[in-house]
Amino acid sequence: MVCSLGVALMTTMIAVACVFSDDSTTLVVIVGPELKDCVGAGPMKCLEVNGELFYETIEGFDFEEGFIYRLEIERYNAWPHDEEPPQDASMYGYRLIEVMSKTSSR
Repeated sequence: MVCSLGVALMTTMIAVACVFSDDSTTLVVIVGPELKDCVGAGPMKCLEVNGELFYETIEGFDFEEGFIYRLEIERYNAWPHDEEPPQDASMYGYRLIEVMSKTSSR
């Protein structure tokens, strides 16, 4: 396993990544306390992850408004046998590994 540590501090946001040989990456992310308006294929609500809109879902994660989460997630190739995903799909899928903390934002 080759592990690279990238730490970005933007207010209280931390990102850590480890790259594994099977094209998956483990990330530690901060999820904000409320869903944000965003536009994908149409108007929708997005998570705020590390201060940016996150248009994807995180498999196994049950978001509850009013809490700030620190999560360990896996980012994996959602289309391992295709050269490119469909135009309206992300190249990656995300799944929850662990809820590291859940803190009330109030």
